[in-house]
Amino acid sequence: MTMCNRPCCFPFEHFLFKSVVAGLFAVILISSGPKSCGQSYFYFANKLTLPGDPALNYHTLLTVHDNGSAVARIRYIEPTSQEDRTVEIQMLDSTSADSNGDQTHYLIRDGVPFPIQGIGISGFLSPRFAFIKQTEGNDIFFVPQSVTYQLPDGSWYLSEMIVNQQKTNVQLREETDLVSLFFKPSDEFYQYLFEIQPSYRAPAKRKEKLYLITVANTLDAIVGTSTRIDMTNVVNTFTQLAQDLNMDMVVQKIIDNDLNKQSVELALANLRPASIDIVVFYYSGHGFRKTKDRSEYPRMSLRINGKGDLEKNNLVLEDVYKILFRKKARVTLVLSDCCNEAIDAPPRTGPAPIRTRGLPGALKPPLNMPLCDQLLFPARPTAILIGSADKNQLAVGNPVLGGYFTNTFTVELRKTLYGAGKSTSWNGILASTKKQASWLSLGAECAPKVRCVQTARVRVIP
Repeated sequence: MTMCNRPCCFPFEHFLFKSVVAGLFAVILISSGPKSCGQSYFYFANKLTLPGDPALNYHTLLTVHDNGSAVARIRYIEPTSQEDRTVEIQMLDSTSADSNGDQTHYLIRDGVPFPIQGIGISGFLSPRFAFIKQTEGNDIFFVPQSVTYQLPDGSWYLSEMIVNQQKTNVQLREETDLVSLFFKPSDEFYQYLFEIQPSYRAPAKRKEKLYLITVANTLDAIVGTSTRIDMTNVVNTFTQLAQDLNMDMVVQKIIDNDLNKQSVELALANLRPASIDIVVFYYSGHGFRKTKDRSEYPRMSLRINGKGDLEKNNLVLEDVYKILFRKKARVTLVLSDCCNEAIDAPPRTGPAPIRTRGLPGALKPPLNMPLCDQLLFPARPTAILIGSADKNQLAVGNPVLGGYFTNTFTVELRKTLYGAGKSTSWNGILASTKKQASWLSLGAECAPKVRCVQTARVRVIP
């Protein structure tokens, strides 16, 4: 892609005291290895003491994903009614830098709190979680430093951090009391967590095949590093998925010096999927459009470092979609992460979202087969066309993360297919991806003091 951001007594206070003494905390990394599924869970215990008021205690289980999105379950005592309440809030990553350029990431509330336990959300104060950068060798990650709460007058007040420690999901499964603070045994997440096995692969070999064509401008001096990250991300995501589904996969990479229009056209022409198969086409590189182009989707530039005739070395993404659509696979997914603006538009780069430290020993979550069936093996054929940037927009990314849209899409896909949900849709996944990538793009400037606006264009049939 073209790199174009109250004293109060809880029913669980005795548990909290034991947790502090034992040094317990709950940060889980559910993955086959550190970071592979891109999510961590944090448990915080915080005390907020306001002048002239009794102390307020907040307990939070926070899920952070590698694309900068997060969700928090927060348990507290409502000051007036003394009712034990739990709310859930969605959160987004917001970045700031000091005079030395050192970044602090803040997770801030996105939307209205949703009551999980108790009546309403009165007495609830929204939190802001601050993460600071740490380095261990060549590994750079962010760790939680503080939690502030927003008062009714809009000001922020720093709380006392009581508990702050890290665990794998294996360790967390041994602490049902902690999980039970936020989830009932009947809840999807609770059941999901305690059903995780050391390994998973579908027992029966599937008849379907997964075909993946990746096209990436990996040698380009401007976007090559980012596109290679994108390609690796996409290939690894679908390869792991195919392995866990116990299905055959055919991968074709058109990269490095093999990048040209003829190679792409040949790969498309030679593809022979069956009606039950899955076809994925992915492009990462320079993208552009002409003034008179009728398609809202970009043209893919298939040149290396601008060499060669551009007129003879580009393909419209929508044309690729039409070719593959006619091959009548069960699922057809065509995706590009590139600009959709004039060819000479300069690249844009934004900050990488929060990345937390991975721990060894975590278990990879199993596939959610009902959701896999809904998305990958639907009763009716499904065709999806995605351009990461709409007409006359630049695509934004980060040289360490790759393209914002690619990173967010793969995180959302893994989060869904390896998650605890019972129902989903491509439209739902893509709506979340679109929203998060757009939010991240605002961290970059597309003109002096003008934030980048990147809004993906998506088509799903049916």
